[in-house]
Amino acid sequence: MTAGGPGPRGTERGTGTERDAGAEGGRPVRGGSPRNVPALLLRLRQDGFSGTVRLSGTPGGTIHLRAGLIHAIETPGTPSVESALLKSGRVDDEGWAAGLTAVRDLDGLGAALVAQGRVGAAELEIVCAGTVFEGAFALALGGPGEWEVGDPAPTVLTRHGVEPQAVAEETARRLALVSRQWGSPAELARVKTRPAGRADVRAERLPDRYRAVLALANGRRTSRDLAFTLGRGLFGVMVDLIRMNDLGLVQWEGRAPIGRPSTAPRVVGDGRPPAPAPSPVPAASLPRRVPGGRPARQAGDEPRVSGGPEPTAPQAGL
Repeated sequence: MTAGGPGPRGTERGTGTERDAGAEGGRPVRGGSPRNVPALLLRLRQDGFSGTVRLSGTPGGTIHLRAGLIHAIETPGTPSVESALLKSGRVDDEGWAAGLTAVRDLDGLGAALVAQGRVGAAELEIVCAGTVFEGAFALALGGPGEWEVGDPAPTVLTRHGVEPQAVAEETARRLALVSRQWGSPAELARVKTRPAGRADVRAERLPDRYRAVLALANGRRTSRDLAFTLGRGLFGVMVDLIRMNDLGLVQWEGRAPIGRPSTAPRVVGDGRPPAPAPSPVPAASLPRRVPGGRPARQAGDEPRVSGGPEPTAPQAGL
């Protein structure tokens, strides 16, 4: 789902007509086969397409389009709208069942939940829109697969769809952020987390969402496991885990993150840390004569004072 990046590819069927992969009777995609899913979604946006794009692979999922806009993304890689509402306690099982009985299909479920007072309209819209971006991020962590373009399928939709280009750009931003702060996003989705030593002592001063993560991070749950247990998006949980690791609250089970080498001292066979290596003694050298000037400075000479400020290293952007 990243803009311009690799993605699942369709397969050609017949001559002159590109069809979605693996689908008997699948809908044709006009103008030839797009090279990846973002390009496919942009093409469908131009066509004002309403229907589904089903993606194979791991994790795979379904993108729901209405008039070319993305109104929902469902994938086993991150919680759905249903899971987010139920696990977070915004809606209970009884309320969800009551909403289902009031509608014929899931397209009207959101409106039914709001009409019954189960959840606020604005809150539901935030959850629905959030799962679109979280779903796109989770899909981007999987390997290339195939797609199938088909008819509309009922699900809980956002009231206002999202432009495919905006989803692709936000997905690319999220992938870059995780890569910069931790390493491979796909690996972070699989690595298991546990509390660091004495993290419980600081728990009372932490935000609620950090305390919830600490209560569940037992060394056997991955970021994805935590997301489903909490009813939160995968990317949001990843960002919290990275920050909590920086604060010394959690640590990764069995490995150190890429780009964050361990600072623990090495130990020798008897358990003692190794003695520090002696500092190297600089080799003596004679000063070099500069024609027409004073001898060149050697290591250890007092620096000359200049009128301008000392140069500083450029700071990395956030």
